[in-house]
Amino acid sequence: MYGGLHSPAPLPSPGALVDLAREFTPRVEAFGSTPVLLDLQGLGRAWPSPRALGEALLEAARARRLEPRIVLAGSRIAALLVSQAQEGLTVLAPGEEAAALAPLPLSLLDLDPEREETLRGWGLRTLGDLAALPAAGLAERLGPDAPRLRRLARGEDDAPLVATALPESFACTLELEWPVDGLEPLSFILARVLEPLCSGLAWRGRRAVSLVLELGLVDGSRHRRALHPAAPSADPRTWRTLLLLDLETHPPRDAIQALTLRAEPTPARTVQFSLLDPAQPSPERLAETMARLHEWTSDGRGGTPVLLDTHRPGAFVMGSFTPGPFTGSRLPAGPPRIGLRVFRPPRPAEVSLREGRPAFVSAGSVRGAVLDRAGPWRVSGDWWDVAWSREEWDVALAGGVYRIFRDRLREAWFVEGELD
Repeated sequence: MYGGLHSPAPLPSPGALVDLAREFTPRVEAFGSTPVLLDLQGLGRAWPSPRALGEALLEAARARRLEPRIVLAGSRIAALLVSQAQEGLTVLAPGEEAAALAPLPLSLLDLDPEREETLRGWGLRTLGDLAALPAAGLAERLGPDAPRLRRLARGEDDAPLVATALPESFACTLELEWPVDGLEPLSFILARVLEPLCSGLAWRGRRAVSLVLELGLVDGSRHRRALHPAAPSADPRTWRTLLLLDLETHPPRDAIQALTLRAEPTPARTVQFSLLDPAQPSPERLAETMARLHEWTSDGRGGTPVLLDTHRPGAFVMGSFTPGPFTGSRLPAGPPRIGLRVFRPPRPAEVSLREGRPAFVSAGSVRGAVLDRAGPWRVSGDWWDVAWSREEWDVALAGGVYRIFRDRLREAWFVEGELD
């Protein structure tokens, strides 16, 4: 036996009918928020009759302040369609499905517009009109799918119920009997919470792409930290290390009374390694290494540089470090190119000019007469924000070739780097 739940009125939450159905059976198929189909096989041991089971469903719905249409029938299609048209509780005995479906409109079958227009052109308005037609004639005119529509209009449906999977939730909460203060006792508690959380991720073929830690403190406040490592992981040891390193940098202000961990899942990666390419770093070990670097450096100074889309020389931001696949030689094809070894920050310099061109450069160890030069190249920008304007030269000294520039707004010279 099957049960159909349909709510014509707005629901308090999208999953309200699904939650109601799962109080009676885990075999629930949801078609959006409504209707909902239940497989009621085997529930006769708890309720003596289908009417008693239907009344139990209706009572549980009213306890949740819901007024759904409830239908119990021998076929899934009859339970679904009648629940969308019949008010209150309806219990169909075996063999009554066709009679209950006969007065219902054709639109309940969710036909494509062209086919529905064809049937209405034949004068068909209800499911009973469609069920009365001969199967052979329907197949000749509408194709092999037409007899299936006729059987559905008669309440005959052999399709199995496909249970809707439970929503994936990866969260653990632990209330402590006694507050803890310090990272050493917290380390053991994190291990206790992370083990089942990561086991659930691995069992479902998932990895955590991020982890949120919420600490309930004794003073009533909450300390929240969110971690986004370079690579997803389901290794509890790695996550514990990352959390402890982050809490060393951002410690809570009071003792910890409770903690909650929430993981954002992502499908596990399938990686095919090569016998010829260099070995890639382990994602877990890479995440730990990057976390230690973030702990040792200031915020925003650990990662990989990413160039900005601007003409400002040397402009970049720090992004997450994620090594890409090995694609062979990193050297560009063609003739060798000149590289610039940039000094950060640029070295202040004193530059003597002759006829408006650099003649002598002095900047610490970079010192000497200019033997040859190229330039100038003048660039400027960002006048609407933090304006910059500079005049660049490439100069050859006895010790090498350097790039120097004059800050035209501050009227100061700098050595930007050495050309190699």
